[in-house]
Amino acid sequence: MIDKLSYEEVLSISKEIKTDIEKVKELCARKGIDDLNDFIATVEGYSKFLENTIEINKDADMALQELKNNMKKPS
Repeated sequence: MIDKLSYEEVLSISKEIKTDIEKVKELCARKGIDDLNDFIATVEGYSKFLENTIEINKDADMALQELKNNMKKPS
């Protein structure tokens, strides 16, 4: 979990962002609007950040679980 959201919920948000930004890109291309390129790049970067954050958190969860399991084992 990240804050109160499950990993799946965060991934869903990231996917929605990707879908929506593709729509914005298409609209900007059709209208010849280049002023939003920085905004588009920032939003794309945020979507990637969310994905990377989930991967890092999942890896940390696995490492912590392994530590917990090792602490439970008798010496």
